[in-house]
Amino acid sequence: MECCDRKNFIKMAMCGMASVPMASHGERESGAKGSGALRIAHLCDPQFGFSSGRPAMKHRSQERYVENYRADIARCEKAIAIINELNPDLLLFGGDMAQHAKDIPLEWPRLLKLVKVPWMVTPGNHDFEYRSGRGPDRVGLERFKGVFGRDHESREIKGWWIIAGNSQFWFQSEAKSEQAEYETWIDAELEKVRTCKGRVILASHIPPFAHDPEEPDSYENCPRALRAKRLESYLASGARFYLAAHQHRLAAHGYRDLSILTGEAMCANFDMRPTGFRLFEVKDDFSYSWNFVEVP
Repeated sequence: MECCDRKNFIKMAMCGMASVPMASHGERESGAKGSGALRIAHLCDPQFGFSSGRPAMKHRSQERYVENYRADIARCEKAIAIINELNPDLLLFGGDMAQHAKDIPLEWPRLLKLVKVPWMVTPGNHDFEYRSGRGPDRVGLERFKGVFGRDHESREIKGWWIIAGNSQFWFQSEAKSEQAEYETWIDAELEKVRTCKGRVILASHIPPFAHDPEEPDSYENCPRALRAKRLESYLASGARFYLAAHQHRLAAHGYRDLSILTGEAMCANFDMRPTGFRLFEVKDDFSYSWNFVEVP
């Protein structure tokens, strides 16, 4: 998108002409553009330099790592500029901030200075020393917090509580004291928001489940040993929405009253959808829209 076209693009995005509405329950989908609506830009998996071994994704091969790394950063800069113009109540980074955790301090201090709206972040598996099925290492946690300030956070905005968690603590971690502190924190936060009458939005990098709440353990979900407990605690807190990333594809599911929305990646998508972010807007009556803003 050329700079001269940005204003027209923003106008189209705000009107829904450049977006793809999606909702996990059709009856909840609406324009949600009233003055009282909460607006969250959800930017998932910027993952600078993302490489895939899938035959259909030769453009994301390891051989093109440097080229893709630079292009991913440029695309993220473009997305931040668009989000600044959209001026949402919150920019929620969905995690996997770089392919390799060591690159986070090289790029993100500068990029965060470009952001002109409030922001939160839910760290991903690639934001620590990546080991499939393992929790974060202590060195990785300190490095992440050194750039982003914290690895989990809750915040009240327009009468809504947003709880941004660290889903890597779903797995066994060598940072045992930090993991115990996190589990105490998330339980306390969920208990605290019970009085918010459902005006609660949860967020993490990995979704509770990828396709079905009874599915077996995989790279894409919360372990079954913890999953049912967590899903029930989310419902008991009154949460109505869960924003996730990680899957590199569009997904929307429902678990009773909880809508689980997983946005496209900013780097590349396994379902070959275009790159971009989601603009989530919700009203007091829980009607909402979840529109796609393409950032090529």
